[in-house]
Amino acid sequence: MPASAPAPSPARHVTALPPHVWFAGRLLEVLTGRRPITSLAGRMRPEAYDRLWDLVGARADWRYVSRGHLPRLLGPPRVSPVLDGAAVEVSAVVLLTPHVARALAFRLERAGREAAAAAPGREGPARAGTAGWRCAAVEAH
Repeated sequence: MPASAPAPSPARHVTALPPHVWFAGRLLEVLTGRRPITSLAGRMRPEAYDRLWDLVGARADWRYVSRGHLPRLLGPPRVSPVLDGAAVEVSAVVLLTPHVARALAFRLERAGREAAAAAPGREGPARAGTAGWRCAAVEAH
């Protein structure tokens, strides 16, 4: 009797993150020192990129690790669409330690085709979900 063939493994589906979730995660990683700021070059308007440089220098407390607790987002970011969907304003609560929370806010705007084509293939599977968006403003308190 012929040996049965092994069952095919189920296809692994990679789903792109929504742009506001992707950006919130990347901004948090930059502000906490887990990712270089240059990883967002080309994904931000120049004035937002400059502001992020200022925030990285001013928010040293965001890089503090307390007994193995890494800063993280507390729940999903809140999204407020503006300009008929051409932009969204996003706010998120960041838990620095189990007892210290901070705020992160940013604005995403739809980018033109030239911005989406500027860096093809960067950042893996999430690229498709964020290609049409650029961060136009960022604040962290």
